[in-house]
Amino acid sequence: MKRILTLSLGLILGLSAWSANKKPVKVFILAGQSNMEGRGFPEPLAWQVSQKKYRERYTHFIKDGDFEAFTKKVAETTDPNDRGTPPTYLWSTRHDVWINYLGKHGDLTVGYGAPREGFGPEFNFGHVVGNHFDEQVLLIKASWGGRALARGFLPPSSMLSDAEYAKLAAGQNAENKAWNDAEPAKIEAYNRRVTEENKTAKKKKRLRTFKPRERVTTAQYKEQFGKDYRNMVSEVHGCLGELGKRFPRYKNQGYEIKGLVWFQGWNDQYQDRWLTYEKNLANFIRDVRKEFKAPDMKFVIGQMGNDGMKPDKEGSPRDYIKKAQAAVPNLPEFKGNALCVRTDKYWDMEAHAIYTGPGGWSKDVDKWRQFGNDRPYHYYGSPWLFAQVGTAFGEAMLELLDVVK
Repeated sequence: MKRILTLSLGLILGLSAWSANKKPVKVFILAGQSNMEGRGFPEPLAWQVSQKKYRERYTHFIKDGDFEAFTKKVAETTDPNDRGTPPTYLWSTRHDVWINYLGKHGDLTVGYGAPREGFGPEFNFGHVVGNHFDEQVLLIKASWGGRALARGFLPPSSMLSDAEYAKLAAGQNAENKAWNDAEPAKIEAYNRRVTEENKTAKKKKRLRTFKPRERVTTAQYKEQFGKDYRNMVSEVHGCLGELGKRFPRYKNQGYEIKGLVWFQGWNDQYQDRWLTYEKNLANFIRDVRKEFKAPDMKFVIGQMGNDGMKPDKEGSPRDYIKKAQAAVPNLPEFKGNALCVRTDKYWDMEAHAIYTGPGGWSKDVDKWRQFGNDRPYHYYGSPWLFAQVGTAFGEAMLELLDVVK
């Protein structure tokens, strides 16, 4: 009798897995700029895993949850004389959540962020939604550093007329001409200043000395607007069109695009771009739903949280953008299908204390790399920040999806 019961249980579990594999893959798009790329650095994460005070934050990051094996492998493969070669990290891998990010695809693990071996909101987001669904989950990331909603990610409904772009192109050409016609003395002074700055700048960020600017056509100028939006659309369609090729365990069960997470804002603080942020974000949601024929698609908006809980100056570009991000989900058409998630409350105060303390982060670089490895606009590269933000995005998405149940 015991053997029969065991076989029955095995049969039930097998049928359950078979049934889940026959259901459509649940697809989520993660879009935005550098902080959606993911600036969670592995070095501070690895150090925190070696500390009992912090390691429980990251149990699911570690293969088999074995902290000791993880820490031992990092120590064995770290070369103190070669910071360019990362050690071996024993990250966990999740087979029921797939991820696709700019030419790289596979099971969810750490390593789909902007820094090598790094991560972003996608990791904990994938774990939250993966824990919820019996079906296979797919995350498609489409994010690039330094992008503005009012320019690169401008949705089709926010595009201007050809006449308006012609006028803007003419203005750009007038600025280019003024630059090219600068007095020799001014050009020489500019070159001297840049040369001096280059002496202390990092090689990858070296500034260029005076270079004439070419005249742009209206078509060339217009092409800059919506370029990243179109690339995002291409990334998603490209991935969905090759599911079997990119993910061999895909069994032609189809897919459902369930939601999109938007985490962006920094680059709209400049050149008056913030003034149209609310309109552009609302159009972005409408246009994405139309493009992917997913009228019920849920949207989670990650509100800018740079500098943490420090109050923003009233009426400043950042204040304007954050209020716009909070306002869009409250528009009548988006109530119940969009949410704004604050990220300021996840600001890493330990990383902040080191970065802003006496002497700054460079006073003790080794200590700094225990908590972060980047600038405030990248949330210090804090792994704890990106882990918490990913969890919050995932929980918000599930909250939206529960509305229709």
